[in-house]
Amino acid sequence: MSVNPLVLVTRTEQAGKALAEKVESQGLSALHCAPFALKAPEQPDEVAAQLDALLPADLVIITSQEGVRRSAELVGAERFARALVVVPGEGTAQLARELGFANVIYPSRHGTSEAMLALPELREVDGLSILILAAEGGRGLMGRTLEERGAVVDRIHVYRRVRQAMPEDLGGRIDEADLVVTLAASWEAVSGLCEALDDELRRQIQSGVLVAPSQRVADRSAAIGFERCRVAGGADDHAMLSELHRLTRRSELR
Repeated sequence: MSVNPLVLVTRTEQAGKALAEKVESQGLSALHCAPFALKAPEQPDEVAAQLDALLPADLVIITSQEGVRRSAELVGAERFARALVVVPGEGTAQLARELGFANVIYPSRHGTSEAMLALPELREVDGLSILILAAEGGRGLMGRTLEERGAVVDRIHVYRRVRQAMPEDLGGRIDEADLVVTLAASWEAVSGLCEALDDELRRQIQSGVLVAPSQRVADRSAAIGFERCRVAGGADDHAMLSELHRLTRRSELR
């Protein structure tokens, strides 16, 4: 490879650090720079009461591993025993089962809202009660689409995103790189990263390559200035690393 790319990993917490390590194992430089940390609700007792009042529901959609953990902490996994629980992917499903959730399903490919909405169980939902457990601001498409399909949708924020400082060496690392590749965990991660950077650093990452988990995220990223957007097969590690490998193999990182 003739260029020296820097791969920015925007996924939160330990999952983001693990992905950065996997990127480096491919011989690339990586920097974990999630714009948010994930925290418990500010009023956990109030959220637990809201959640308890809305259970059981016909379907419960938990949008992330953090959502699974927080939901179990708030009311216990046994409160979900009578509901079909929908999660984004195999890793989240495995965690849910380990914590005691039953009746867990997930899309076989991709971990996007679009893939979840394509599940047969979410296509014919007229009159069903559906509870979405997520952080504020995420997965808005899912709620809107399910309401359009006739479901009665409630949403509870079982955790929250809290802005955190960028790594101190972020600016220097970007300046040293020939090209920046941003692995976008979500639209919220993309917008949060851009808001955390000054104008010059933002221009530098937007002139690089962005790997998005879905076409929707790619389109929104392009609309705010990202010049080269690629769509991975989902938001999971395998999808992101596979697309990164394709980019390096095709010498597109230049």
